[in-house]
Amino acid sequence: MVQPPPAGATEPPPPAAGSASPDGGPPRWFARTFAALEDPNFRLLYISNILQFGSMQMQLVVRGWLVFHLTGSFAALGTMALANAIPLLLFSPIGGVIADRAPKKTVIQLGQGYNAVNATALAILAAGWFGLELEFWHLFLSAFLQGGVNSIMQPARQSMISDLVPRERLTNAIGINASGQTLMQLVGPGIAGFMIAAVSPAIVFATMAAMYALAITFTMRLPTRPLYAFAQTAAGIAAAHAPRRSRGAGGVKDLVDGMRYVTHDPAIRTVIAVNFLIVVVVMPYTMLLPGFVSEVLHKGAFEQGALQSVQGVGALIGAMVVASTGSRGRGKLFIGCGALLGVGIVAFAASANYWVTLPLMVMIGAGQAGRMAFGQVLIQAYSAEEYRGRVMSVWFMEFGLVQFGTFIVGFLAEWFGPQLAIGGLAATLVVGMIVVALFVPTMRNLE
Repeated sequence: MVQPPPAGATEPPPPAAGSASPDGGPPRWFARTFAALEDPNFRLLYISNILQFGSMQMQLVVRGWLVFHLTGSFAALGTMALANAIPLLLFSPIGGVIADRAPKKTVIQLGQGYNAVNATALAILAAGWFGLELEFWHLFLSAFLQGGVNSIMQPARQSMISDLVPRERLTNAIGINASGQTLMQLVGPGIAGFMIAAVSPAIVFATMAAMYALAITFTMRLPTRPLYAFAQTAAGIAAAHAPRRSRGAGGVKDLVDGMRYVTHDPAIRTVIAVNFLIVVVVMPYTMLLPGFVSEVLHKGAFEQGALQSVQGVGALIGAMVVASTGSRGRGKLFIGCGALLGVGIVAFAASANYWVTLPLMVMIGAGQAGRMAFGQVLIQAYSAEEYRGRVMSVWFMEFGLVQFGTFIVGFLAEWFGPQLAIGGLAATLVVGMIVVALFVPTMRNLE
């Protein structure tokens, strides 16, 4: 039987519906949707995340465009994705241990600093300065190193939300955080595509470096110690006052304990398993988009950016829905978002017309944002405080699995064509979500 969330994890019922608050302020639905932004510390993290999300979305466009421009190969896109996937899969559990033991603020700052240096180096190579010329292996090495750094940083960055906001606002905060990500998904790719077409790929990397540097300035102002994480459970209070363990064996034991917790807790295990099914089967389409746009839709970098921006419209809508949702039926909503995503990508793969594909990206964006946000809310709500960083590290292994899936789908697309490869796997997801809804009550009954 699924255990309820830890004490304090439930949310109060939403206020009665109304067009405006009693004191003449903003409408109640508006105040409820953006409640977490009232906290100044969460605002700092939110702005920092927006800048980082924007850089990541721009990178998806410019790196994919450069790889396909240099090689003309779907297999090369898949290989690039694999370079990013291997360190994500290897180091994400270590990132979870670090998130539970080290100051999350410091971990995030170091990761953002490396990403700024990485983007600067690629800008120099892409511009051809100092007689240097960008080659495929530069992008491959950059993807590998950045995958390792992000695998260490991501668990700390996401689990820090629980340190900064009270539990009754957790769903709202994660939904708003997801809206920031999808806002950048809305504008970032379009900006990157325009820059590539109007100037050069080098200006995209230079802009990314500046955004990472600016993100660091906001992260610096965050508190070093958790404000809420250890105040809500007896285990957390004990952990806060326990003496620090020595490095080495303690770290290994933390890693093993975290993996054991994930595999033995039925709610955590089920959410992660269903999420991994979704990301492995359908999410590789994002990495293959440059080739799909070129070979199937017969368009270029600007149109690719426009497609991803339209997808961001749907994702923004989906994230706002999550932010305004209460704590009921979130397991069913998670399943529904997975099914919506699968149906959208089946239709996407079947279309060879750019103008038909554009509106389909709204459906895909809404399904993707809902899947990510509801999954993260469930993971954080059902995780014990002392294991949250390690649980989030396993969750973020999804990014490595997406890249690994892209490696496989890239070769399938090379052999059978991108439409059959992408659409066939998406159809299996739709079937899978029906099976989960009917025969996996642990997932269906999560609140």
